[in-house]
Amino acid sequence: MLFIFIISFLSAFQNDNERIIIYGGEEYRTTYKVEAAFIGTYAGRKTGYLKLNADGSGVYKYDIFGYAPASCERKPITFIWGFILNKEGKVESKKRDYGNSYPILLQSTGSNSFQGCRTMVMKEFILDRGESLHVSSSDDWQKEK
Repeated sequence: MLFIFIISFLSAFQNDNERIIIYGGEEYRTTYKVEAAFIGTYAGRKTGYLKLNADGSGVYKYDIFGYAPASCERKPITFIWGFILNKEGKVESKKRDYGNSYPILLQSTGSNSFQGCRTMVMKEFILDRGESLHVSSSDDWQKEK
């Protein structure tokens, strides 16, 4: 509960579209004010998906839930998200052979969380391959058009 209070307190001093998310013991300045192309649902052949809403909220559903304690609800994970900002306040990206990679942090807001309820914040990457956007940790999750 203290963690949520601290995040709320820090958020009061950020721009409306920015938030601080703590990941790996470090504070990251993030934003959910991004190009409209990033907003929407990323899905594949199975039932899993990642949904990024324009208001900075989202939903993550694993294709296969995997090992988790009985106390971990096997339902989609609600979260807030933000693309990591660099020192200049621009969305961080890294040029790859196949396109650009954009790091994004997902912070659980519900009763369950990532990796079988063991991780409150997960770092993911959105891959821009030129003609399509993909989620790096999934074999086939692609942005729906």
